[in-house]
Amino acid sequence: MKSLILLAFSFCTTTLLFAQTSEWAVAKAKYSYIHVRDTNNRSNPYQEEMILLIGKNSSRYTSYVKMKQQMEFYQHVNEQIKNNGGTLNGAHIKSNRKTRTIPEDYYFFHAENQLIRSEYLVSTYFVPEAIPQIDWKITTDTTNLSGVKCQKATAFFRGRNWIAWFAPDMPFQSGPWKLHGLPGLILEAYDSKKEVQFLFGGFEMVEKKPNASKEPYIGEMANLDLMENEIKIPNKAIKTSKEEFMKLKKAQAEDPAGFAKAQLAGSGMSGLAQMIKQAPGSRPTPAVNIYNNPIELP
Repeated sequence: MKSLILLAFSFCTTTLLFAQTSEWAVAKAKYSYIHVRDTNNRSNPYQEEMILLIGKNSSRYTSYVKMKQQMEFYQHVNEQIKNNGGTLNGAHIKSNRKTRTIPEDYYFFHAENQLIRSEYLVSTYFVPEAIPQIDWKITTDTTNLSGVKCQKATAFFRGRNWIAWFAPDMPFQSGPWKLHGLPGLILEAYDSKKEVQFLFGGFEMVEKKPNASKEPYIGEMANLDLMENEIKIPNKAIKTSKEEFMKLKKAQAEDPAGFAKAQLAGSGMSGLAQMIKQAPGSRPTPAVNIYNNPIELP
């Protein structure tokens, strides 16, 4: 426990907080993410709904399932506060996290030439890197996806041969995960073995700027419109390196309860753990999964 506290304190004091100008999404694209994580069990791939928030100069790729769960939780907290006279004192806050989701988000900030991976480990941490350059080869092949004309492109990226279908009539250089850089939104992509697939699930424009009024919640993302439409790293996210972040992940895996306690104590939020009551079985039980086939290969 002592080493965990020292580890958390070290990271919190040697890293910088991130302040990124926010941007409203102007469009959204949904994807079905299918990944053969265990090559010895190809008939049972991991699957999850994902969403890409697209701004004029940035984007955010995240789990749509996770986003819906977060929005439902914050709505529940807001209702508890309203029903409890504007305070959390005596309120019963219950988590609604029923299913395991992909924890990491990916942000592109083109003006800063930064790709940022963000993940919540009691505190939110983020790891920045330069936006990777992908050497796409655009072909003359075309197809139609849900009524949208798309063109084919191929590239070798992070250990895989990728095939992407992009929409020239959708003027966004964005795509799922770390795929980007084509003259049109990437609607579908998969590697040559189809071990990783991002299948098009829908597209919509965001018609209006969200209402910026705040609900009376203890956190910074109380407003559900902001959660659903804003592209922004959380204000209190902690910048760290990939090496430091992997140490944090290892510490959390070895002692989840001790890690959470150390993190909350270091942030001055030790009382928060007592407020959030979990019904038995409501938190997903970690499964022993074989993960021998990551998206990024050596």
